Amino acid sequence: MAKSNFLKVTSPKGEAFYPYLKSPEMYEGNPVGFTIQAAFGKKDTEALIKTLEAELERAKGAPAFKGKTWQKEPAMGYREKQDGTIMFKFKTKHEYERDGETIKRKVPIFDAKGKPDNDVNIGNGSTVKIAFQVVPFWKSARNNGVTLYLDAVQVLELKEYAGGGSAGAYGFGEEEGYEAEPDGSERFTDADCPADAGGGEF
Repeated sequence: MAKSNFLKVTSPKGEAFYPYLKSPEMYEGNPVGFTIQAAFGKKDTEALIKTLEAELERAKGAPAFKGKTWQKEPAMGYREKQDGTIMFKFKTKHEYERDGETIKRKVPIFDAKGKPDNDVNIGNGSTVKIAFQVVPFWKSARNNGVTLYLDAVQVLELKEYAGGGSAGAYGFGEEEGYEAEPDGSERFTDADCPADAGGGEF
């Protein structure tokens, strides 16, 4: 199917999980690309699944997939968690080749008013809408279905990712007592690392 024939969809409001929009998600040491997962309300989830199923059926009749054998349960861009939550996963390449040059991609991010905001760090629990394309694929009789190709993200309610580095991220507040040096790092002296403390391996 030509790219112009891919169905473009804007998702309903949903809750974001595991956003990798600044740096690519990694799997076994290799970059997967930019990804974000989202869960939606029951009615929206059912409607979105119907849209994906209809698009796959349409693709099966396209000349590009003529004569192909499809799985009974093809990949549909979502999975069901143990608690019954349906989680959709949207992804896109973090880079691509053009004229022999590697081009780095950016996923456009917008705030609730539609203003670009690519500096924001989206965290789990943020309320988002996701623009994507439904891209059917067939690699083999055991590997086929549809991919939810990520185009852009709109943040309606932000829960900013803190990277786990702030005190608040761990539930700590301000108390009386020890205070770090002004640059925020603790100072170490030779006394802290005695020569007979053992080797350098941990």
